[in-house]
Amino acid sequence: MNLSRRTLAGLLLTFAVSLPHVQAQSQKEPQKKPDDAIRIETRLVTTDVIVKDKKGKYVTDLKAEDFAVFENGVAQKIEIFEPPLGVEATKPKTGDATIADSGGGQSNILSLVLDGATTDQTNFKQVREGTIKYIRERITDTDTVAVFGIANDLQLFQSFTQDKTKLIAAVERAATRAPSNLNLERGQLAEATAQMRAEQTTLGDVSAPSAPTGAGGAAAAAAQGAAAARAMIVSRILQQFTLLRAQLTTQQARPVLAALAAICAAQRGFPGKKTIVLFSQGFITSSTLDWQAQSVIDLANRANVSIYIIDSAGLRTSGPLSTSPVPASPLDSVSGLADKEDRIRAVGGENVFDNVRHEGQNRQYDILYRISGDTGGEFIKGTNDLSRGLNRIDDDIRARYTLAWYSTDQNFDGAFRKLKVETRRPELKVAARTGYYANAGEEVISFSPEEKKLLASVAEAQANPALPLFVELSPFRFKGESYIVPLSLEVPPSAVKFDRKGDKQIAQFDVIGAIRDASGKLIARLGGAFNIGLTNEQYQSILQNNIFVRQDMELTPGSYDIELIFRDKLSGKTAAKKEKLDLPAANSDFSISGVTLSRHIEPVKQTPGAAAPADVFYQDGGQIRPSPSREFRATDNLIIFFQVYNAEINKEMGKPMARVTVKLMKDNKLARPPADYVLTEVTAQPSPRLNFARFIKLAGLPAGRYTAIIETRDMVTNKAITRESPFVITQ
Repeated sequence: MNLSRRTLAGLLLTFAVSLPHVQAQSQKEPQKKPDDAIRIETRLVTTDVIVKDKKGKYVTDLKAEDFAVFENGVAQKIEIFEPPLGVEATKPKTGDATIADSGGGQSNILSLVLDGATTDQTNFKQVREGTIKYIRERITDTDTVAVFGIANDLQLFQSFTQDKTKLIAAVERAATRAPSNLNLERGQLAEATAQMRAEQTTLGDVSAPSAPTGAGGAAAAAAQGAAAARAMIVSRILQQFTLLRAQLTTQQARPVLAALAAICAAQRGFPGKKTIVLFSQGFITSSTLDWQAQSVIDLANRANVSIYIIDSAGLRTSGPLSTSPVPASPLDSVSGLADKEDRIRAVGGENVFDNVRHEGQNRQYDILYRISGDTGGEFIKGTNDLSRGLNRIDDDIRARYTLAWYSTDQNFDGAFRKLKVETRRPELKVAARTGYYANAGEEVISFSPEEKKLLASVAEAQANPALPLFVELSPFRFKGESYIVPLSLEVPPSAVKFDRKGDKQIAQFDVIGAIRDASGKLIARLGGAFNIGLTNEQYQSILQNNIFVRQDMELTPGSYDIELIFRDKLSGKTAAKKEKLDLPAANSDFSISGVTLSRHIEPVKQTPGAAAPADVFYQDGGQIRPSPSREFRATDNLIIFFQVYNAEINKEMGKPMARVTVKLMKDNKLARPPADYVLTEVTAQPSPRLNFARFIKLAGLPAGRYTAIIETRDMVTNKAITRESPFVITQ
């Protein structure tokens, strides 16, 4: 029973989040925010400062009384002052500020991170040479350094040490391991997309053929019809390429963002000057990853970690991308004249703002500038001698002052506060962050005032729902001890108000959620704002299906409380769900994941040689869409999907063997003869398992309530697990 025989029709919105370190947000219109912003959760506000004279030389002999700090124009009292590394501190004349440490006693904590998710193997040579030279010439006995690598996840090659020999050996290992970047696939996809877009421009706006009026009319109509069909095919291919580009973008960016967030979070509370140096060729983040990028900045500033980034590609040459005529660009639709909904509408997994990020040269630098600039660091590019860039960073590190104060405004309401640092000597130039978000207590996750109001009404919306809302959590084992937990949500389209604008049907809704751990601490946000424009074909299709939103979460074992609220903006209707999620510690016992029921699978087009999408629901060349409503028609095929873990190896076959028996029950009676399947093929990544993905025809079954009883048996040990999954067949 091949799953690829079934196709998906409907509205599919998918995004992902890695927890507890990073968050994600759905596709939404970017909001203007102050540049170089930081978020500080504790009432003690801390920032690092670099001071230079008119000639650009570092000034390292200033005292606490030489600085003045202003929040929104109001002067603040400096409570804690740390001079640059190696500078002997003296007691301030006023006696007000506290010297955190003497210059000789301060610690320098440095994290070197080699980004294999974006760096080509050929460029690791110059990364290796530059880093080793820097370690030999610049690292002292008072510096504490660690070496990390990023592939599909974060790798620790050397924990924090002062031993240069160990650090050099770690850099050697990190630079010679196989890269995991998707640059080649991204380049091939960009070329294929450009070719299709050029063909689309050549075809132009081809309408359907009119009725022939003469002998030559039939031939002309046939030619016009063929051209219209080709234009439709090209448009569909472009959508598939866009969807694949969105998947590649997510696969490349997520491990880098998650790794940076993890390193920053681990350093919170440690004293000293803390710096991350990332070697990366850059990557493009879609709007669904904006909150993950902001999370890295938030966590870095909570821990007072500055992130510097060096372009691992070194000196690049520029030249024309192609000698062919310039094709039409999706940027054509990004203007004040374009309809707002058209600019935000997602097509093929990306909205127009995402398309902008992929257009032009060097857009992969955008996120590098943002992360480095907003954390008090710098992005360095344009040199093949990477040790020079490291020396420049080292000069910055050893010239940084640290200032801390208790704000005179104790109303920590999450608002942005402008920050200005001055010296008593006006001729000096001060480099410091330009502001911070005044979040109260330990709050890490950011919600707007309107979103907070929505979350406060979850209990009321769940008790008195104004529309049907179906939510399903499906935990699957991931890497190591972690889980991937797809959260799927469905709402009937009849419950949502659509607004027609031109040739589009517009739906606007919010999906806002929060995840708390067992102690009640907020660890991540979910969802965001959706503004979707549908063509008539898409609108008619969605009327036969449900509005569907999915978000993937990466969680460690533990207990979690999840709150989720759905609001239709045009009608004001809301509904909410509270769910508890218990994830046990992984062990070697025979077990299975939760069971997912579905009636949708969408074929996924892949470029030759490209890796399969890193998605738990990608099976047999298709993408399964869970059905949280568990409502099916008799004309549907019931897709059943789950994973089997730790089945014993059959010694004769050299493979595990698991038998799955599926019984469909109605009124405690068999509705169909039992179906048996045997699983033997192991999927190794990201964790070893057997996948069960089959469909059962529902044709001929009457409407009513059913239960799928699924027994999974290890044929070597005879251990068995039974799951019951209720569902409904409608008329």
